[in-house]
Amino acid sequence: VEAWGPFDLVYGATPPVGQACDHPPAWYLFQFHRVLQYARPSPGSRQPFFWMFVDNLVLSQDDRRVANRFLEADPVTIQDVCGQAVQDAVHVWSNIPAVRSRHSALASHDELSLLAPDRQRTKPPGQGPAKLVKNCFLPLREYFKFSTELTSSLE
Repeated sequence: VEAWGPFDLVYGATPPVGQACDHPPAWYLFQFHRVLQYARPSPGSRQPFFWMFVDNLVLSQDDRRVANRFLEADPVTIQDVCGQAVQDAVHVWSNIPAVRSRHSALASHDELSLLAPDRQRTKPPGQGPAKLVKNCFLPLREYFKFSTELTSSLE
């Protein structure tokens, strides 16, 4: 991973609800944390670096506590609400500033735990979460545009 760097952004996620996988959900968190350790800029570096880990509501409460400790951040719940009903939701850990400022009102843990089985029955896997987190990346467009322009002008 270090040889492929430097990196500006690292993204990881648990599998969508209903998708068959060979590993328990926490395995994806641990692998993300492992990659994150190699991808981060060295201490003292001025290079901007962004990361995001998305839980598609498959991590247990204990796994989420472990994620808080390993990722040194509390999650934000981003949800799609239609009327009074939560249509889709994800838990997001990130250092991207827009993640903290763009989330909708939070549903209770009980509502979210009921949502996961409903999503499995009514939606194809992976349809909703990408839509929910894409707005978190929009502010980074300017950073990447500036970074690309700067790199091009230095060549």
